Amino acid sequence: MNFKAYDILASLIPGFLFLLILFTAFGIKYDKDLIIAYTAIAFLFGYLMNAIGSWLEGFYFFTWGGKPSSNLLAGKDIWKVNFYDSARARTLLMSETENTEATNDELFSIAMRNVTGLKDSRIEDFNALYAFSRGLLTTALIGTITLLIQNYNNWRYYAFLLPILLVIWLRCKQNGYYYAREVLNEYLNVRRR
Repeated sequence: MNFKAYDILASLIPGFLFLLILFTAFGIKYDKDLIIAYTAIAFLFGYLMNAIGSWLEGFYFFTWGGKPSSNLLAGKDIWKVNFYDSARARTLLMSETENTEATNDELFSIAMRNVTGLKDSRIEDFNALYAFSRGLLTTALIGTITLLIQNYNNWRYYAFLLPILLVIWLRCKQNGYYYAREVLNEYLNVRRR
């Protein structure tokens, strides 16, 4: 198994954040002598946040008004992320399937098949950034719920946590759209060759 720096950071950052949330929620004191144990636990929590985020992806798509790849293929952009060639991409993708009723999910999978493994592509970077954002969103969601349950009568927790959750939610949505747009743009570039 080959770990990249991203793999470690993508698990450690959400994991340590969740560990801090647990320390705060349950009044656990930090012990500097346990840093190695905390790191291992944080890595485990980060791994769990990634898994839970993957399982919650359908819920996230629902709150975003649909799956980013499907929306872009349908010509629906969002603030800060536009895709101007949706009709052309959809036409080219439809020409690669025998299914005349192909869904946007099926069409996006065709685009993915065509661009996976391209040299000098930014797709892997955008995918990693989206996965990291999804892990942070999941950590923020679970952490916000945990801290609000513990401090339900303190308005400062609502004033601090809910705006942070909203910003992370929006940024994760944008990163999902950036990733889907990059896949579709690379697909269009492959088809031009």
